[in-house]
Amino acid sequence: MNRIRVLTSGTLFLFSLYCLFFDHTLPFSLPVEIYRIAFIYFAFFPIKDMLSFANLSLYKGRQFEKNYIPNPELQQQEFIKMKRRYDYRAISAFLFWILFMAVPGSLYLLGYIEKIWIFVFFALSNFSVFFAIFGWCPFNSIFIKPDCCMECRIYNWDSFFQYSFLIFIPNVMTVTLFILGVLSLIEWEVTYAKHPERFYKMSNAHLICEHCDLDACRQHKKKMFHKTLKAEYDQDKKRRDN
Repeated sequence: MNRIRVLTSGTLFLFSLYCLFFDHTLPFSLPVEIYRIAFIYFAFFPIKDMLSFANLSLYKGRQFEKNYIPNPELQQQEFIKMKRRYDYRAISAFLFWILFMAVPGSLYLLGYIEKIWIFVFFALSNFSVFFAIFGWCPFNSIFIKPDCCMECRIYNWDSFFQYSFLIFIPNVMTVTLFILGVLSLIEWEVTYAKHPERFYKMSNAHLICEHCDLDACRQHKKKMFHKTLKAEYDQDKKRRDN
């Protein structure tokens, strides 16, 4: 599914660049059927992420009890220190994103840039989420700095990131998508507040490379960029082979 979303998000971003250079009105004058199809497509993913029976992946569904195996050797004080460290980093990432949204959003509302720029930022945000999965993620590298994507503190913030800019071009569909993105973030954060032990490898014994179902990581496309993760993967592989 992620590969399909890379293709669709990349196509949308290229379309936004075409419109930026050649036709500023095109994204806002398409047949209504296209908007309805796009709305259903984009709305599907945050809804799926929030429902345990529909969220079948471990990397996006570790907030659910079904994916939690307690670690009997957990050191509570170390866990609290680690959690607090990741929480501060998540706050920094959130503040950065709000600032990133506020600058072009304010320029648009004040009339300094056209609506097409909001569409470009929306398409860029949408594409960047999937570029981060298969390539390099600035939030992981600069702000969160987890050992791997499997315990990224803000992993399910993706719908919020993708749909945030739509709030600046409000209609029933765009506002609904924005709300779904916010609800997905809230669901993740409420569960995290209640059950933080489900979210980290230190406390959840299910979160190991052997159980990883993130294609970009499992197929070694991202491990080559992370020495610690590669060493852990090699160690797990050696243990399985023995």
